[in-house]
Amino acid sequence: MTATDTAAGEVTLEVDRAEYVARITLRRPEAQNLMTAAMAAQLCSHLDAVEEDDDIKVVVIAGEGDHLSAGWDPQEAWDQYLTAPGGAVRKHPSQRARLLALDENWWGPRGLYSRVLRCTRVTILQAHGMCYETGLYLALCSDLVVAGDDARFGCPRWHNVGVDGDLALLIATVGLKRAKELMFGNIAWSAVRAREYGLVDDVAHDVSATAADLASMCASIMRDGIVTEKFAVFASLEKMGVGQSFAAATVVGASLSNLVFQPGEYNFLKDLRDNGPSAALARSRENLRVE
Repeated sequence: MTATDTAAGEVTLEVDRAEYVARITLRRPEAQNLMTAAMAAQLCSHLDAVEEDDDIKVVVIAGEGDHLSAGWDPQEAWDQYLTAPGGAVRKHPSQRARLLALDENWWGPRGLYSRVLRCTRVTILQAHGMCYETGLYLALCSDLVVAGDDARFGCPRWHNVGVDGDLALLIATVGLKRAKELMFGNIAWSAVRAREYGLVDDVAHDVSATAADLASMCASIMRDGIVTEKFAVFASLEKMGVGQSFAAATVVGASLSNLVFQPGEYNFLKDLRDNGPSAALARSRENLRVE
């Protein structure tokens, strides 16, 4: 079974044409829905299918289990470079392999975040539990976000390896000073704080029902109206330079794969190699504060 075959069961698509709504669900609850490159590709494939179906006006993205997503699967932090073109050298994958992997999987025009951000349907994120790293960027790239009472948003790995993703969209959404809280403060935002900051549109006890109601409201808009509004947003994003920032994220992310840790500094990559992803993630996040 290939990675793509496995991901097909870990990211599912359901369509309700009577309601004009599609639902994409991350189904890896045993791993807190940690996102792999194969899962990202499958989610993008589902978005392609959605955009080919004129009966779908709204896409709801959700996660099975207790969390939307605990982040990017750290087991792939190095492996994704090895499978990219020119990346067969295990100790030092080429720079082109690093750039191609990050562009293809995450930040390029066909990468996960660009595909969600530029989907021509209304995208609604149903957020609960941990919404870290990939979960945070899904919130930033979706049109609307409904958060459960227990939702928390952040990018803990920035505290351990530095910022390795786009900042333009985060700064545009919450402001520069608040973005720096996530960069330097080793904190995650509660659902209430995220709503105050403009990352979340609604906080609900029954997040599924609230997201369904919002999807129904959005689906009442005429098709031409939705697509026209989305292209107006796309044009505004380009004026803001978000596309350029996504391209920069590829370069920055590739350069961070050459990190050098100094004596006394917590080395997440060594912890990952020596003790495995579960232990390394737990240790790297043990001082994370939720505010």
